[in-house]
Amino acid sequence: MLAGRRLAARGLAIRTHVGDGSCPRVDGPPADVRAVEHRLAELRARYPRAIIDRYHSAVPSVAASALVCAGASLIGDVTVREGAQVWYGCVLRADINAIVLGANSNLQDGTVVHLGDDDATVVGDEVVVGHRAVLHGCTIEDACLIGMNATVLDGVTIGRGSIVGAGAVVPAGLHVPRNSLVLGLPGKVVNAGTLDKEGFIRALAAKYARLAHNHMHG
Repeated sequence: MLAGRRLAARGLAIRTHVGDGSCPRVDGPPADVRAVEHRLAELRARYPRAIIDRYHSAVPSVAASALVCAGASLIGDVTVREGAQVWYGCVLRADINAIVLGANSNLQDGTVVHLGDDDATVVGDEVVVGHRAVLHGCTIEDACLIGMNATVLDGVTIGRGSIVGAGAVVPAGLHVPRNSLVLGLPGKVVNAGTLDKEGFIRALAAKYARLAHNHMHG
């Protein structure tokens, strides 16, 4: 308790809940388990080389035009919208909250997406997420670039058109203004509101969309 107060005093309040209410125990499968398993089987048939599973009654929802590569894992309340891509070895685990990947956005190889008790992970449209990034309970607005090995923590909002540099760790609760650059460990906002890279990021997202098309149809 004392440690928690010290963290809060330093601006590092813990957002994770550990009581029973944050993750109630279930005693068996959901009442509609047959319907749930049917939806799951349909999705597995579409992406036979991916790992797709339910969390209790929550089953991923994936648009027909989306790419889910071999070895990617989608578990629970995951929504992948039109033209989005989940590349090789990504993990999206949506159990205590939800994950949304917006249209024509991509999670590149090895990215891990989870969430917080009070914080879903929501990725907007035309977002580029570099290899081995970690997104945890955060909101990434449209046309952002998250660099390779970057970590974005609970309660963070990355404003539209922003870039998080490779290897940066964006601390919990930080609000990054639109068109900003975040660098460092801990990540700090530089060039707040003055970055002009949204067009480049959208073009990069379009390049990945073409690459996904080639993987699916070439």
